[in-house]
Amino acid sequence: MINDTLWLIAARSGSKGVVNKNIKLLDGIPLINYRIKSISSFVDKSHIWLSTDSKLYADLGKKNGIKVPFIRPEKLSGDDSSSNDVVLHAINYAEKNHYSYSYIALIEPTSPFVYPDDIINALDILNSNYDADSIVSTKETHINTAFIQDESKYLDILASNIEKLNKTNRQSLKKQITPSGGFYISRWDKFIQNKSFYTKNTLSYQLNKTSALEIDTQEDWDWAEFLINKKMINYDKLWKKKS
Repeated sequence: MINDTLWLIAARSGSKGVVNKNIKLLDGIPLINYRIKSISSFVDKSHIWLSTDSKLYADLGKKNGIKVPFIRPEKLSGDDSSSNDVVLHAINYAEKNHYSYSYIALIEPTSPFVYPDDIINALDILNSNYDADSIVSTKETHINTAFIQDESKYLDILASNIEKLNKTNRQSLKKQITPSGGFYISRWDKFIQNKSFYTKNTLSYQLNKTSALEIDTQEDWDWAEFLINKKMINYDKLWKKKS
């Protein structure tokens, strides 16, 4: 099952939040290498593909032993490019070149601390839930939507929500989750059908706070460095095959 999955690492060049983020050194290691090493710890490298628009990134992928079967077209490499289209591009290439897989997994360099055990467990869960189309990593939200409203002059909706909560118990608020960006896995045929990892039959796999870190801004990068400096990242576990 693990090697019946195409593991697609998507990494385009350029970044506005953190310059050259995907190849920037985090604890002396290019960010993209975290995901390459992690996935390589339990998957044959022939099933790991890098989708990139950059020859520099492509060379880095090849140096790490993963496949770079194409350079991503420019139309799929802009700020507004859809990750779904990037996945479909890889699927179309695979099928035209007679590669056969049962699952497609999208792995992004911006979530460097996702442990292999979680990814393997998620794939097992998807495989055993026959009615499910896909599984996506999630995390618990820090702020409940009861304390959020659209920007406006007056906090009328927020005031109404707080008044209701004061009459009950804030501890009774249901836990809420949101996608974490750690991984997206779909049955191959279902992704072709849905053109998305998100359907009414998408499963959630919740990551802990540390693993769920997604680096989009300099503040996120600084937090990643803090976690490493405080030895809150277990490198042996991050890059070690599940026993």
